[in-house]
Amino acid sequence: MLLSKKIGVYLNQAHFLFKQCFLAELVASNVNLTPEQYLLIDLLWDEGPLTQQQIANQMQKDKNSITRLIDGLEKKGYVIRETDTEDRRKNLVMVTEMGQAKKQEITRIAIDAADNILGGIPTEELNTVVEVLNKLNKNMKKLLQKK
Repeated sequence: MLLSKKIGVYLNQAHFLFKQCFLAELVASNVNLTPEQYLLIDLLWDEGPLTQQQIANQMQKDKNSITRLIDGLEKKGYVIRETDTEDRRKNLVMVTEMGQAKKQEITRIAIDAADNILGGIPTEELNTVVEVLNKLNKNMKKLLQKK
């Protein structure tokens, strides 16, 4: 198999399996979130209130997917939408008190899950993976900007 094909296959498999392992950890810990919902709420924990468009841009997902994720988080009580006081056409998505209260617990579960997945791999190799993935992302962003 060509190296470029192998890389594509392994990246796809790693992405799928990482999400499955993370979901299994969330379920085992009785956290009612999907990995994508976790990424969204984690973004809000780090950045504070954001518009749906800002979330879509940062998560690199379309607005319809983001709307579904927000709807799910809103039903579970993690986030609310409020009208932006500066532009009433926009909604700001913000974490609720309940969502803030669960930040430490859920973040610990996420870190433990990642540590389990990465277990046994030397730090130097992980640093190399991060460097290579960063370069891949830069290359792909450049390619998309040309289109």
